[in-house]
Amino acid sequence: MRKILMFDLERGHQTIGSKEHITKKFGFPVLAPTSWLEFQKTIAQIYTTKKQETIHKIGGLEIPETTSVVVPKNGTNVDAIVLDTFSELSKKYMRSLTDKDGKLKLQDWGRLKNTLDVALEFISRLPGIVVCTCHAKTMTTDDGTTKLLPYIDGSTKEDISKWFDFVFYTKTVTAPDNTRAYKWVTKHSETYYHAKDRTSLLPTEMEQDYSKVIAAANERNFENCRILIIGSPGSGKTFSLQTLIKEDSNENVND
Repeated sequence: MRKILMFDLERGHQTIGSKEHITKKFGFPVLAPTSWLEFQKTIAQIYTTKKQETIHKIGGLEIPETTSVVVPKNGTNVDAIVLDTFSELSKKYMRSLTDKDGKLKLQDWGRLKNTLDVALEFISRLPGIVVCTCHAKTMTTDDGTTKLLPYIDGSTKEDISKWFDFVFYTKTVTAPDNTRAYKWVTKHSETYYHAKDRTSLLPTEMEQDYSKVIAAANERNFENCRILIIGSPGSGKTFSLQTLIKEDSNENVND
C-alpha cells in the first residue's frame, strides 16, 4: 500500500474523514504544524540531503556531476507527501515577517519571495510523489482577460508552476439535474494561466483522479511526480487526495 504523509495546514482533513481514518488509509498520521518554523523543523526531522556523484560520458570524456539529493532519514518509506495548502503555508511565513501592525517592510517582500522559492526548490526534490494544493484568485488584465492565479502573496504566484510537472485547476460542472462533477483542467489557456501537463498524455479536462496522473508520469519514466492543484474552496482539492491510494497505477515513481 502506498504510504502518504499529509500536512494539513488549514484543518481541512475532515473533508476526507477523521485523523484516525486518514492514518488507517494513508499509513501515516496527519501533521498540522501551526507555524512556518514548526513546518521547517518537522521536514528537517523527516528528510536529509546527501551528495551524489554521477559520471557522464561525452565522447571520450568522463564528466563528473555532483548533485544534492533529498532522502528520508533512517530509511523511512514515504511514497507521497501532501501540502494542503501551500497558500496557507506561505501565509504562515508571511505572518512571521509582519510587524506589530501586520505590515511587511519593503525589503521583506524580497525575503518572502526568496524563502518561498527555496522551499519550493526543496519540495520539488523530494522523492516519490509530491502534491501541493493552492487556493485560486482572479486577476483581470488591462485587456479584460481574466486569469486564475495561485493565491500566494508576493511574486511567487507568477512562476510557481516551474517547480511542478503537472499544474491543474479545479472545475465544477453542474448538470441540468443539479448534480455536480468535479474536474481538473490540465492545459494552458488565458484563464487557466499556469495549467500544464509535461507528459502530454492527459486530456484537457479529466476527473480528479491522481492514479491517472501517476500512471502518465510512470509511462514517461519520470524520476518523481510533482503535482500542483489550484482551485477555490469546495472544488475537490482535498477530497480528491483519496485517489492517491488507488492501486491501479504503477509504483515506479518512487524508485
